[in-house]
Amino acid sequence: MIPEASATIMSTILSQLSSTQQLLLVLTTAVTVLLGLYAANWSLLTILSIKGRRPLPPPELKELPDVTIHLPLYNEKRVAARLIESCLRIDYPSGKLKIIVIDDSDDGTTEIAKSYQKNFPNILTVIHRDSRRGYKAGALQTALEQTTSDLVMIFDADYVPPPDLLRRVVPYIFLDENVAFVQTRSTYLNPGQSWITRAIALALDGYGIVDQRARYMASLLAHFSGTGGLFRRSAIQSVGGWTSDTLAEDLDLSIRLQLQGWRYVYLYNVTCPGEIPPFFNLIRRQQFRWAKGFAQCLRKHGRSIVGSGRMSLFQRFEALMLLGTYMVCPISVFGLLILIPYLTLFPLSFFLNGYWQTIFAPIASAFSALIYASPLLLYGTTVTELSSGRLKEYRRLTDILGLALLGLGTLLTNSKASIEGIVMKPSPYERTAKYGIAERGDQNV
Repeated sequence: MIPEASATIMSTILSQLSSTQQLLLVLTTAVTVLLGLYAANWSLLTILSIKGRRPLPPPELKELPDVTIHLPLYNEKRVAARLIESCLRIDYPSGKLKIIVIDDSDDGTTEIAKSYQKNFPNILTVIHRDSRRGYKAGALQTALEQTTSDLVMIFDADYVPPPDLLRRVVPYIFLDENVAFVQTRSTYLNPGQSWITRAIALALDGYGIVDQRARYMASLLAHFSGTGGLFRRSAIQSVGGWTSDTLAEDLDLSIRLQLQGWRYVYLYNVTCPGEIPPFFNLIRRQQFRWAKGFAQCLRKHGRSIVGSGRMSLFQRFEALMLLGTYMVCPISVFGLLILIPYLTLFPLSFFLNGYWQTIFAPIASAFSALIYASPLLLYGTTVTELSSGRLKEYRRLTDILGLALLGLGTLLTNSKASIEGIVMKPSPYERTAKYGIAERGDQNV
């Protein structure tokens, strides 16, 4: 009798609402459920990541193979020398390491790179392109065509690889003949520069400790993060090489490789530091490129993922969740837009009484709890693992507020980028300016 009475009360309450009010209730609840599903998935990945904390031991190699480092540069005169010098300091057998700089610059970067080529002609080659055709993907494809070794390491301009990186990474690509690439964890050179860099540092740690590790542990679709990765050249060539029809050439390659059955290895305990963009406008520009690139890859590969015979249902779901990451932005904007009429058309008395007797209240409450709790679980797990028992490190959790502010500040531009990506509207590849910033002691967190 109680369920029947409750249903009668709910029906009576809803019948007293206008059709517009009922529609708003449905829409706001739907938005909350969609955002809650994304949040719940973060919690699931957090749990999976905890199970993946023991890295596999690498196979022992009798002899290290040849490796070529690819460095795509475009107007990077502030960091080009630091990057090239760090690559020249890498500890690797003489004669087995080559470096190819693919340079599209017109700001003096070319001269810096060529000065190192003059001093290290047996190791370093500079390829200067007269146009930015294909942007970063085009530059990497040019380098690939000039490479003779089967192993290729890629670094972005603002990264500073430690000397032992290759010796630690190379053995892992031989865990299995189907391993296409090995991804290291990105850390940072300038986390304490501002509230922005502290917030992004926390986001990077959450991404590396939770998201990437969980996806590797559960054999889910992963995102090569564009830097700090070692590839088999033959694997890249087997799927058609680098392509520039999306703004996320790294994600696009990752998808094509894994759809063809190639595997990857993620080394969360091997880190490579880079520079965090210190200004909001740089973050917004970078996020726009990523959001659009993810949406483009969703449009480009979504159907292939859904119909993939190589993936389980769970793997396909997680692949779509990954590619749809930035779709939370237009969903959130829609939710904010309908919030005004929602609060205007309902009296306060409805929220204090009648609302809680409808089916919408428990559904919205449950998914709202997930929205607020999941970031705390994700970043709490991250900070706990990286703190090494130091209680003061838990102060980093306050940087969640900074992440929330950055999220609000980029909400509209990321929404625009996501929608443009879904409709495959083209746009130029805008680089993120680098400044050569580093803080002593933070090179390898």
